[in-house]
Amino acid sequence: MTLIMKALARLRSGPLPIYVTVAIMFAVMAARGLALPLYADQVGANRAQIGLLFTVFTVAGGVLSIPAGVLSDRFGRRQLVLYSILLAGVTQVAAAFTTNVAFLFVLQGVGGIAAGATQTALMASLADSVPIHRMGRAMGWFTLGMQTGFLVGPAVAGILLRWLNLAEDLALTALPLVAAAALAFIGVHKGHRSQERVRFSAAIQALVRRPGFYAVSIALLAGTMVWGTYQAYIPIFGKRGLGLTGTEIGYLLAIQALSNGLSRVPAGRLLDRIESKGPVVAGSIAVFALGIALLPHLHGFWGPVVLLIVAVPFIATAFIAIGIVFAQLATAESRGVAMGVYSTVLFVGLGLGPAVFAPLIQGQGFAAGFTACAATGIVLSGLSLVARLEPVRRRLRETVVFPPTP
Repeated sequence: MTLIMKALARLRSGPLPIYVTVAIMFAVMAARGLALPLYADQVGANRAQIGLLFTVFTVAGGVLSIPAGVLSDRFGRRQLVLYSILLAGVTQVAAAFTTNVAFLFVLQGVGGIAAGATQTALMASLADSVPIHRMGRAMGWFTLGMQTGFLVGPAVAGILLRWLNLAEDLALTALPLVAAAALAFIGVHKGHRSQERVRFSAAIQALVRRPGFYAVSIALLAGTMVWGTYQAYIPIFGKRGLGLTGTEIGYLLAIQALSNGLSRVPAGRLLDRIESKGPVVAGSIAVFALGIALLPHLHGFWGPVVLLIVAVPFIATAFIAIGIVFAQLATAESRGVAMGVYSTVLFVGLGLGPAVFAPLIQGQGFAAGFTACAATGIVLSGLSLVARLEPVRRRLRETVVFPPTP
């Protein structure tokens, strides 16, 4: 019994339960992302409806991440994580027991809210429990957990389809959320609970007044638009642009994901040693964007593989650095709000990129679309540096001491 208590105390004292919880949560989300579209097709949804099911999930998660952050600041991180995990599990199991396409949209909306709230509260809890000088390393492990979930979830769901039908697959892949809830109960700290009623508008206004807020938000939008466009179109580009088989596209994505995951912790350790994150963010986004512009001009398998192995760690580094800056912007009372804003911009950018550049890709081809996307990312990352300079100039003006006149 004593050993068990010591083990639980050790779990509570470190961020490991947060890393494992986010890995499980994202694995379940990714499994849902594989099985639910197939199930929707089976019960009669058309192609447009299947695509909109994904949109509803991401938009709901993004739009309501800020209110979720306010709730986590008001009532504590642990409660929000536990309720969100419960909602995610209930909606996924319920989806397996309905053949009503309209009800699937409702379940996707609620599931998206749960996913966004869980990510927001877990990031806020991580920022609560880790010293700021170690935040890069912590964000590296956190995002590695997310990437691991994205890899493991669809793989497990696909393998289970050998023995299960789609409805059973949906229901069974929600089961790991029980373990996620147990870990969250043990390892997610309650966090700061405001004794005063949190006003939504006041919390947002306090955050946007912080020096560097607009700069880091523009940088996050730049990175997510480029990354979201790449993620949305790389499967079809691999088939039509590179002439790869389905198996080769799978290998390409797996190698890219491996490069992404393996770079996270080293990038976080490096960022802990760098005081000024802004130039690192802008430069990393620009390097990845240049890689995306070059991608349509390559052919075959190995050229794109080498390019992605080199380019993907840069965008991974940018996202980790952005997460650190959002943690630094927040006070203990507003950390949930800050992470809610982070999640909202993240979801919006990931969805906005593919939507903005879809007409150009459809009408002019991948080279034109990817080049325009890359140029937009570079311009926005440069703009983030310009926005970053204004608070510096303001502080300098406030601290200038004029010598007394003779």
